Amino acid sequence: MTYLLYQATGQAPMIPLDEALRPTWLFGATVHEGCDRAGYYEQGDFATEYGSPKCIVKLGCWGPVVKCNVPKRGWMNGIGGCPNVGGICIGCTMPGFPDKFMPFMDEPPGGKLSTTSIMPYGKTIRTLRSITTHTVDQEPRWRKPGNDLLTGAKRTW
Repeated sequence: MTYLLYQATGQAPMIPLDEALRPTWLFGATVHEGCDRAGYYEQGDFATEYGSPKCIVKLGCWGPVVKCNVPKRGWMNGIGGCPNVGGICIGCTMPGFPDKFMPFMDEPPGGKLSTTSIMPYGKTIRTLRSITTHTVDQEPRWRKPGNDLLTGAKRTW
């Protein structure tokens, strides 16, 4: 409260605000950017039913377009954020809520296009990742059971 009074009298700099005059430290990033499930979205791996750990955009989550940092900071004691605890983001921090975001359980407009377009990319990334994992998830040739301790390093002297 004191800081707001300093701002009102011009003794403190104004905090950065977004286009809806909300503090950018609270509303500068989307729910999707702080969501635990965002990695699944990037891989094109979407949930088809509730209870799945995958991205729930197809189930009605508005996270990619809603600006709110709750998934990062949590509601209480650092815990929370609707998608992080299994629920869909319904856009409750956005102007025009609830009318703009209804019906809540339907896939958001543009959701089908974004999820369909990310799927080939996700499949490619998963394939490349499996190749890399297969390559690095093996013991080096020099490491084998035996009486001699081998390091794999070559002496230079």
